[in-house]
Amino acid sequence: MSTSGSVSKGCFAFKGKKKAVVLENYRDPGQKQRETLYQESWSELKINIKDFQTSLMTKIYGDLFDFIQSSHRGFSLLQKHDSHQRIPEIPTAALVTGVNVTDHAAMFKHMISAIKEKISSHVVVLQSKDSTKVKNLLAKLISQLLGSRSDMNSDEEDECDVKIKHVSSSMSVVASWYMHTSKQRDQSPRKSPRKRTAAGNIASTRSDASYKPVVIVLEDLEAFTPSVLQDFLMICSNHLHEIPIVLVFGIATTVSSVHRLLPHSVSSLLCLEKFQAPPSTDYLKQMLNEVVMTNRYPFKLGARVFQLLLDIFLCHDFSVDNYLTGLQFSMMEHFSANPASIICCHLTKSKEIVRRMTDKQLDDIRALTSYRKLVEDAKSMKERQLLLLDSTHTKNTIVQLSEELDLYHRCFFPVLHCLNILTSGLPKQPLGKQLRELYCLTLLNNVYEMQEFQDSMTLLRTMSRDELLESLKKCITRLEESDLPDEIKQAYEELQNIVHKLENIEDLAEVGKDINDIEEGNDISALPKKTDMSTLKQKLKEMHKKKKKLTVYEQLRNDGIAFVENLVQKHLVCYRNYTLYEAFYYDQSSIIKRHLAASPRASIHTGLGNPHYYLPNDELKCDGGHIALSLPDICIVYKLHLECGRLINLYDWLQAFITIISGDEESSNAKKPDPVLQARFIRAVSELQFLGFIKPTKRKTDHVARLTWGGC
Repeated sequence: MSTSGSVSKGCFAFKGKKKAVVLENYRDPGQKQRETLYQESWSELKINIKDFQTSLMTKIYGDLFDFIQSSHRGFSLLQKHDSHQRIPEIPTAALVTGVNVTDHAAMFKHMISAIKEKISSHVVVLQSKDSTKVKNLLAKLISQLLGSRSDMNSDEEDECDVKIKHVSSSMSVVASWYMHTSKQRDQSPRKSPRKRTAAGNIASTRSDASYKPVVIVLEDLEAFTPSVLQDFLMICSNHLHEIPIVLVFGIATTVSSVHRLLPHSVSSLLCLEKFQAPPSTDYLKQMLNEVVMTNRYPFKLGARVFQLLLDIFLCHDFSVDNYLTGLQFSMMEHFSANPASIICCHLTKSKEIVRRMTDKQLDDIRALTSYRKLVEDAKSMKERQLLLLDSTHTKNTIVQLSEELDLYHRCFFPVLHCLNILTSGLPKQPLGKQLRELYCLTLLNNVYEMQEFQDSMTLLRTMSRDELLESLKKCITRLEESDLPDEIKQAYEELQNIVHKLENIEDLAEVGKDINDIEEGNDISALPKKTDMSTLKQKLKEMHKKKKKLTVYEQLRNDGIAFVENLVQKHLVCYRNYTLYEAFYYDQSSIIKRHLAASPRASIHTGLGNPHYYLPNDELKCDGGHIALSLPDICIVYKLHLECGRLINLYDWLQAFITIISGDEESSNAKKPDPVLQARFIRAVSELQFLGFIKPTKRKTDHVARLTWGGC
């Protein structure tokens, strides 16, 4: 066929319509159910965490909100000739947030939304990245204030969006805007009557609360440019008689940083008041006590994962948000990788799921270690066959075991709180001061078998009456819940009985014997007046062996502590003693550590020393200390630098690199190396310097210093 230049012939491709492959049709139905359970469980937990954060923020920032609301209580719009009455100081709240920088964004977001809802919609958030110039700060301020639509009609919104870009960056614009919005409120149907003052000016008789303050939040004060911050504060002070400005400084360190950034002439313009946000450790403590360590959620963390997430929080970032991320990842991994997690839900829903379980799902349950132990401990061969082969019997057993676990969790946490109340104030705190420390011990083993528990009970037997009464009353208050099981309600009544006896111990003491009564044989007067040394020694030994009679209080105290011991031995059993605990507890700490607490240095060392680990290419395999030509340049340079000492000669390094690349020593001994190979070497060395393996040194101009020593 001829290939003429005619355009009348051509080949056209028409894409056919293909049906999209729906992957959902090929997924395991059990996996779909577990994914749905994960979404429902995390949504429920997330809602409760959000409610807890909202209530906690309301308690924390209550004083701050009162300060903002009352800072401009006597404010009124003055005329120009009354400008000498301007307010000399700007109300400023210094909010010390702490060093947990990763949580600051969420904390300020909650605070700002609460201010807009309760106090004023005129809220501006300024960050250090906007502080390059005063003009940029003012432009950011104006764009946020004039762009807010709370005081606009629908017809004015589009007009405002067009004009806002052409507004000059001046505080006078903000003053005119604030006066305009105030007049709009005066002309609204809800306006209050006006009266003429003695000077002939018209003043509003409405309440001061109608003048909403303009709240300017500076999130990261320490990072602001000092000169720009000083000029901005002076501008705000000059317009304070026109705009009720309130400043909120977000300070991560101490309030002294304000005086470090600002000279006295500027800091004197601020009416500074300090507000302390609670430490992130207290925040996490309350969240664990009220949200995580409760029986409201079927999903639980195992001992190793619980301790690992705490260690990451306490030793690395102090970030509650990162802890919640780890909690969410643990839950997602549990439902994704564990087929038995299909019963990890509330008891009523779990019974419905068990009733519809397939044979494959039942086999997944039978494969659990705790279930196999149950089969091995069965009394007869027939019972074992029913547990392994009979689906109906297996389903009934799963329901029964789930009910036992649910009852265990309902009894576990109230008793755990009571034990923490009794032991947290003991000397040296053998069981820990925080509830989370005691919870970690109970996850590891049976707490009543530990020596720390025995030491705590010994110390409890030395407590005074007032201390013991106060602790027992706190336990009773903790057990005052309506949905507790019958066993805990019986314990509640028994504790009330013990407290009642301790409060009325005087009446019991009259019926009993005196506090200092001693057996007659123990009286020192019973000793003979004249005796030899051996007889006296023997008599004293016999007197020492005789037990002193207990007082009424000591008897009640011992009875109360014995009751607590029995309660702990009955309910604070380690979760591993219960069958099917694997379906509810996630304890794969290695996976969490690999994803949330990675070791970047070890990963980089593995990638540079053995790139085949990350790049599946057979040519990249290296045996021992052999350096293959097929390796990337940075890997070759890295392996060569491992053979050097503390200081590395760049010229020798380059010659070794050229020898490996070219394959002969003659090219490396050349007076002028190949510029392409030299450029490749320089690039690889620069990458090593960027990764932190080497650095330039002044000791020798043609050398670099090695920053790592002895491999990984």
